[in-house]
Amino acid sequence: MTAPCIAILSRRPELYSTRRLVAAAEHLGTVPLVLDPGACLLALDSAGSVLYHGNERVPSCVAAIPRIGSPITRLGGRLLRHFASQGSYCLNGAAALELARDKFAALQALVQAGVPVPRTVYFSNPQQREMAMAQVGWPLVSKLLEGSQGVGVMLAESAASARGLLDTLLHLQQEAVVQRYLAGREDLRVIVLAGQILASMRRRAPLDDFRSNLHRGGEATLVGDLPAPWAAIALRATAALGLDFAGVDLMADGDGQALVLEVNPVPSLEGIERVSGVDVADAIMRRVLAAALRIPHPSGRRPG
Repeated sequence: MTAPCIAILSRRPELYSTRRLVAAAEHLGTVPLVLDPGACLLALDSAGSVLYHGNERVPSCVAAIPRIGSPITRLGGRLLRHFASQGSYCLNGAAALELARDKFAALQALVQAGVPVPRTVYFSNPQQREMAMAQVGWPLVSKLLEGSQGVGVMLAESAASARGLLDTLLHLQQEAVVQRYLAGREDLRVIVLAGQILASMRRRAPLDDFRSNLHRGGEATLVGDLPAPWAAIALRATAALGLDFAGVDLMADGDGQALVLEVNPVPSLEGIERVSGVDVADAIMRRVLAAALRIPHPSGRRPG
């Protein structure tokens, strides 16, 4: 019997998360296939679609796992739709990935699901700049609509600096998002898989930055007992975006109530595994295999 193949969409196979997923897949007796989305070619007609990686046709896979950055979200979505059309289980489908990567659309979905978020304003008309600033006050945080690892998240501590920042954003991308600044240098990253919390950690920003992302030099410590209200919010946020796997970032407001800052559909495994000791990669692969083997292939056969 041929071992099942699992596609891992990653532009950089040397990265920690990709390497850990490959090792976990091999440990469970599956064949990991790392695909660089930038080297993929999709061909389709009324009979269906075919995927090539370089010059080689990609074989049937039981599942696909996206490990892609924000700049290639649309490309990743197209590839995930291909795999889904072949009957493959996708750990976060295309629609969920694309929704989570659009920061304001994601906040809209969270609010509709009753998930608490910081006050946030979206606008595209430069004449509404002052109105947007007044809605959130300052300091304020401005964010690119798409971005990860803290890239594109900027703090404006005065009206003058906010004006210059927002004018630049409106010029570059014709739209802007501003958010009420939450005082403090710590947040929580909660890792959710299949409706359960695997682990959580407290991230602390370096002294010279307000962003707590580990890729920006933040420090992490284990959260052994996540408060029940915070855990419930993390689970509800993940479900609201249709994600099966996510890293939910939470921070307390002035009253100590948890707010969701962001839901990352492709969270890094490195920090959480090292801080918690939890084998997240193994848990992902076991979940993927369990889900994949329950999905009937469109032809009546499971892929593989």
